[in-house]
Formats: sequence, C-alpha cells, structure tokens
Amino acid sequence: MNDILSHHMVISEHNLLLFLLQFALLLGLCRLVGFFFAKMKQSSVTGELLVGILLGPAIFSKLAPGLQNTIFPNDLAQRSMLETVAWFGNLFLLMETGLEINFSRVWKQGMEAVKITVADLLIPVLLCFLPIYLLPDRYLVDPSQRFLFALFISVIMTISALPIAIRGLRDLNILKTDVGLLIISALTMNDIVGWVVFTIIMGIFAHGSMDLGFVGQLVGLTLLFTVLSLTLGRRLLDRAVTLIHDRAEDNQGLKVTLIVLVGALFGSLTLGIGIHALFGFFIAGIVLGEARHIHEKDRFVVNRLVYSIFVPVFFANIGLRLDFVANFDWFLVLLLSGLGIAGRFLGAYAGAAWARQPRENFQTIAISHTPGGEMHIVVGMLAYTTGLINEVVLVAIIVASLVSTIVFGFWLSFIVNRLRKTSYDIVLEENDVFIDRDNSDPQAMLAWLSGIAARKTGIDQQAILQELTDREEQLSTAVGRSLAMPHARLEGIEKSQVFIVQNQHGIEWDSPDGLPVHLFILILTPKARQNAQIQILRSLSLALQDRKLTAQLLDSNDPKFLWNTIRSELTTCSRCRLA
Repeated sequence: MNDILSHHMVISEHNLLLFLLQFALLLGLCRLVGFFFAKMKQSSVTGELLVGILLGPAIFSKLAPGLQNTIFPNDLAQRSMLETVAWFGNLFLLMETGLEINFSRVWKQGMEAVKITVADLLIPVLLCFLPIYLLPDRYLVDPSQRFLFALFISVIMTISALPIAIRGLRDLNILKTDVGLLIISALTMNDIVGWVVFTIIMGIFAHGSMDLGFVGQLVGLTLLFTVLSLTLGRRLLDRAVTLIHDRAEDNQGLKVTLIVLVGALFGSLTLGIGIHALFGFFIAGIVLGEARHIHEKDRFVVNRLVYSIFVPVFFANIGLRLDFVANFDWFLVLLLSGLGIAGRFLGAYAGAAWARQPRENFQTIAISHTPGGEMHIVVGMLAYTTGLINEVVLVAIIVASLVSTIVFGFWLSFIVNRLRKTSYDIVLEENDVFIDRDNSDPQAMLAWLSGIAARKTGIDQQAILQELTDREEQLSTAVGRSLAMPHARLEGIEKSQVFIVQNQHGIEWDSPDGLPVHLFILILTPKARQNAQIQILRSLSLALQDRKLTAQLLDSNDPKFLWNTIRSELTTCSRCRLA
C-alpha cells in the first residue's frame, strides 16, 4: 500500500514550496504593476500580462535561463498547481462578469438595445470573415478547418469587454445616465449572444466535424440550457437567495458560497452537454445577478475576491506560457486590431442610427463597444488549449485586445469631453432644498420626491414616480458615500430642475459600498435634451468625488449652505444657466 501511495504522490514539499513562491511572486508583482496602470487609467490586465511576459520565456528565460527554470521549472506537477489556480481565475472571471449583468434591465431598454446588438453582431462578422478566411496556411493549425477558424475569429470580433466599458463609463461619470444604461444593456445582449455562438463553435470543433445531426443537437441543448437557466433556474435561485437573506445571520457569506456552488454546478452541466464550463459559469453569474437579494455590496465582495487573487494569476500565467517575442507577427496584430476596432465601432454606430438615438450619442455608443479586453483573451486561451488556433494567432488576439482597451480609454474621454455643448437652463431655488426628512424606505422617498417635483413642474405625480421607479429598478442611482442622484428625463418641462433632500434616517439604496443614503439630489431634465442629463450628472459626480466636500454636505443642517454649494458646482457645467 505504501508503495502504491508513494508511486502516485507526485506533489512533494518542494513542489509546494515552489508553488507558494510562484504564487506570491506573481500576485505581488501583478498587484503592484496593476496599481500603477490603474493610476494611468489603464486596465490592470495589461500590467498582469506584462508581469507574466517579463517572467516567462520571452524575457526572463533569455536573460537568466537557469534562474528562470529554477523558479518556473518545466515540470508537469509544478505547472499543474499554478494552472489550477489560473483556471479558477478564468472561471470566476466569467461568473463575475455575469453577475454584473442585469438581464431584466436589458428588456426594459426595448428595441433600442436589440437593434444596437443585432448590428454589432452582424457587421463585424461580415467585415472580418473574408480577410480571415484568406489568411495563409501558416496561421492555421489545420487548413482543412479554415471555415471554422474564420468563423471563430469573426465571432471573437463581435464580443466587447463589458467590465472595461463599465469602468470607462464610470470614470467619465456617465455610467448612470440614460445613454450609459443603453450602452450597458446593448453590451449585455452582445455578450450573451456572442458567448452562445462561441460556445457552439467550440463544441463543433471538439466534435471534429460539421455533422448536421450533432450541430443541431448541440445548438438545441445550448439554447435549452440558456432558456431554462434564465427562466426556471432564475426563479428557483431567487427563492434560495431570499431564504438565505431572511433566515441566516451571516447571509453575505452564505450568498458568496451559493454563488460559487451554482457556478460549479452550471459549469458541470455545460460540460455534460458538450460545451465548455466557462459558459456555465457565465450563465450562473447572470442568473444569480437577477436575484432580488443579491445587492451591490454582495457583487463587490465577489468582485474583490476574483480580481484581487484569481484573475491576476490567470493573466500572468498566460505570459508565462507564451513567448510573445518569438510569436509576434506584425501583420496579424495590425489586421486583428484594425478589423476588431473598426468592426465593433461601425456595428454599434449603425445600430445607434437604426435605433434613432440622438446623433451626438452615436460615437459614445460606438466607442463603448470597441474594447476587447479580458473577454478576447479568455476565448483566445480557450481556443488555443483546445487546438483551434496556434500560438502566433493567440499572441495576435491578446495584443489586439490590449490595443483596443488602451485606445478605448483615451478615445471615449476625448469624445465625451467634446460632446456638442448646448445652453441648458437649470432651476435650483433656495426653497428646493429640504432638510431633516424622515422617509424610511426607497419607495416612500421616491413618492415624496415625485410629489415635490409635481408641485414645481405641474406634471402628474404618478408619471414622475413611474419614471423614477423604473430608473431605480434598472440601475441604482446611489453613487456611494451616502449619496444618491435619482434622475429622469420628462416630457413637458423646458428647463432642468434640481432638488436637494437630506434624509434624517439613512435609506438602503443598493449603494455600491453598502452604506445607507442620507443625501439625495433629484435631477429632472427635458426628454428631448439628453445631453443636459449627461452634463449635470457629470458635473455633480466629479464634484462629489471630493470626500471633504461630501462630508460637509452630509454634516450640514443649513439649507443655504447646501443650496450655495450645489449651485456653485453646477456653474462648472459648461453653458448651464442657473435660475
């Protein structure tokens, strides 16, 4: 028996020592480099990949091959330990991305989001398929699979990085505007459809042929799994989360445990029907994100767990596995970068025009669809590990995704700051400030806000309440630090209206930091003037990032101080005229 155990015991103490050293080195450097990239308003993924490239065969192995081989030996058991942690990063990244998606919110955007999504799926495929199909044989693992290879690359070109887009919109303080919500809804549909198609392609490749019977079965099972998960599965898991919320003291810890368990279960189910576990984790995140009692603070805990530990190791491990210098192909990198950015931009631009969005929003919507980010790297790695693409193509996909992510931040900032400015009238009078309100729940506060707005504007209170309620159900207007900015675009008003309300008892408002909201700034803008909302929200959001100013506003019981302070910040809103 001891001989059998010793024969199978491949993980030694030395293996464990090296693993801990590798893990500490990668995680520490990734977090350090990621910190500096975040300061430069760039994705930390770029820094994490750079750490892996520096420590891998591209750089470290050439400068100090002996030392590199000592720390990262080419040993199956040793590599497997690190790769297991990296795979957790891969799986949890997809689940966390799904958690950020609110599927119900998408349908409330109606046909506008659908039209943008359809155009952003079809146009990149039509633009990219022929150039990829005509690539020389040296870029293909198996030239007989040319059609599948071209289809796969074309589908990759349709997938945008939802987390990167959210981060960019949040940095520019337009995430919670109506156009920001439309962009996120369209990207959500894009992700779901793109991943369904991608998963089917990978299943067909794994099967080895385009047998129509198998393809039909795979498509049917994938769609059945997706539909059942988003309907029956969503209702069952909502009840489970509600039970935990109502009966467990440590409900946040149990919610996180449930999220991980459901991810593992869904991943197992998708593997069982012949598609990759990544898709199961992604759908699990979407389904759990729909639960009524999965709050922003629960998502924040999962986000920190995933992005602080597992995701950095996953991306750094890619750099360790690939020789980026030896496999860098300028032609392919430029081709994929150009086709990807152009295809996604043109697709979303055409979709915005089709959806009859205001012309000034076309570029904002289109640019927000351009970053490839983490998603391209994930699907590229999956295709590489299954043998659909070679190392040269994978390196090109990764570099193209980084190029699109870097370009996105500067491009979006430039366009948003150059939005055509129109003169907007804003009404904020001293008697529009209310101190020491004692509303105890969100609905009561929204009803009261609707009442004061109705008296000032002459618009029916129920109409205003409905607009505000719908807006909160789609995406909470809480911005953190006990602040919320409920807003709506209304028919029947010529000037934007702002109201300031300080609530004596904090109200739970699904804030990202979990803190109750004490200060509300209600913003009502004319329906036809979407940029008025963007400008006012941006101006106030930028000002309220000042923690000292926020603390003063929360602590003050002087209506005049609140009135003067908010008026002062609104004057920084270009071409805004205050009543």
